[in-house]
Amino acid sequence: MSRIILIDPDRDCLSLLQLQLEAEGHVVRTHVDPDTALPDVARQMPDLVIMETRFAKMDGLAVFDRLRDGFRVPVMITSATSSDSEEAMYLRLGASDYLAKPFARKVMSARVAAALRVGFVSLEADDATQVLQRGLLRLDKLRHLASWDGKDVMLTASEFNVLWIIAQRPGHVFSRAAILDQAHGGDADVTDRSIDSQVKRIRRKLRDVAPEFNAIQTLYGLGYRFTEPSSEVAA
Repeated sequence: MSRIILIDPDRDCLSLLQLQLEAEGHVVRTHVDPDTALPDVARQMPDLVIMETRFAKMDGLAVFDRLRDGFRVPVMITSATSSDSEEAMYLRLGASDYLAKPFARKVMSARVAAALRVGFVSLEADDATQVLQRGLLRLDKLRHLASWDGKDVMLTASEFNVLWIIAQRPGHVFSRAAILDQAHGGDADVTDRSIDSQVKRIRRKLRDVAPEFNAIQTLYGLGYRFTEPSSEVAA
C-alpha cells in the first residue's frame, strides 16, 4: 500500500484518478491548490506525487521544484496542455514520468507502479546521505523528521531546511544571507528578519522537548552557528 498525493485544479480529473488508485490499494489525498498541497506533502511525505502543470496562482515548474528540492519526493507529471518541449524539460529536471491527458487507465496504473518501484530504490540509496546526526540531534531529510534525544520535534519545511543547513557544518558561522540563499533560493518575499524568526521558532520547539538546548548560537552582526553538544555554550 503506497501513499499518493494528487495535485490538479480539475476536480473531475482528481475524483476519477483518486477512485482508480484507491481501487488499486493506494492511500490517496487530493488537492486542487498547491498552497494546500505543499504543506500536506511536508506532513505526509508520500511515496509519490502526481501533479498537473497548470495552476491559477502558482507556476507548475515552481511547484515541481519545491517538491523535488524541498522534499525529494518522486513526482509524476500529467498535463492537459502537453508538448514535446514541456515533457523533455520535466524529465530532464528529474520527473519520474510525464503523461499527456487524456490517458488510459491501464497506462496510468502501469506508470504509477513503475514510478513507485523507482522511487523506493532511490529512497533506499539516498537514506545514508539524507540523515544527519549531530549529538542528540537527528534530522531525516527524506522523511522530514527531526528529533532530539529520541523526542520528535515538529518543524515546518522552512524551519527544517534552516536547521539542516546550519547543522551540516558545526562550528561554521552562517550569515543570514547565506541561510536565506540556501534555504529559500533568494526568494524576495523572505528577508533576514524572516530567518531570525525561523531560528527563534526552531530554538523554542527544541527547548519544548529539551529545556537545556543551546546548540544554536547567535553571533551578532555575523549570523548563526551550530555547536556540537560537547562544546555547547550559551547563546
